[in-house]
Amino acid sequence: MRVGVLRGFLSRRYLGFWEAYLKALGVEVVRVEVPPARHQPYCLPVQELLAQVEALKAQGVDYLLLPDLQGGMESEKGGGQCPWLLDLEATLLRYFPGLPPVLKVPAELSERVLGRAGEVGHLLTQNPMLVGRALDRVRGLLKPPPPLKTPLGSVGVVAQPYLLEEESFRRTVEEALAREGLIPYFPDLPPEKLREEGDRLLPMDLPTDRELVGMVHYLHRLGRVKGLLLVVSYACPPIPGILRKAVRRLAKPHRLVTLGEDWQEALRSLKEEMQGG
Repeated sequence: MRVGVLRGFLSRRYLGFWEAYLKALGVEVVRVEVPPARHQPYCLPVQELLAQVEALKAQGVDYLLLPDLQGGMESEKGGGQCPWLLDLEATLLRYFPGLPPVLKVPAELSERVLGRAGEVGHLLTQNPMLVGRALDRVRGLLKPPPPLKTPLGSVGVVAQPYLLEEESFRRTVEEALAREGLIPYFPDLPPEKLREEGDRLLPMDLPTDRELVGMVHYLHRLGRVKGLLLVVSYACPPIPGILRKAVRRLAKPHRLVTLGEDWQEALRSLKEEMQGG
């Protein structure tokens, strides 16, 4: 039995547990390292996702492990208009008609995941005793990972959670800001706390939207943060709309930039505004 797993799209939040659990079940876990399919008309994170799925499909995995980014919630507002965020499985099925059978799992860890883990284990092994032993071995891994550390800079960085969880994205932001003598401050609260922050500013339905808006509210109220950098993926039209609506309620300088484009003029003018110029 071979199960393909994906890097990115919040994998830091859930994959450590599931990889350990699958291995404890005696299942072969298959990862691939492939360059993004840059010819595709999608944002870079989706290009990377598609390249991985295509490579796993070519290797003939029996199942594909996918995260449920919204915890089963549906919405016609905000990020719900982006199919990759709303229902990853359904969108991939439209792109890859011959997609391997999917094991959809929560994109976050808590004791509530045990029920789904038991279901997956029984499906893969048909052996209740093996499933029980495997769960006992990995139960200690159900704690959510702590937020990534952040430089204590003056520019608060807001982006979709699946971007901010990636070290490569953070390096891109740090390098761009450093060219203007600026230092970032990435949101350093757990996801559930950021969602609570979002509810105070602009109520949204989907967890990823609530978290995104929560970053705006949290970073805006930090005294050390003098301005906000809002980063979007070029093919996600709903996300800029959410961010513009959120920042209209705030007073600090901000700039909206697109991943993959040149930000230097925007960063230069943001720095001037932060310094009162």
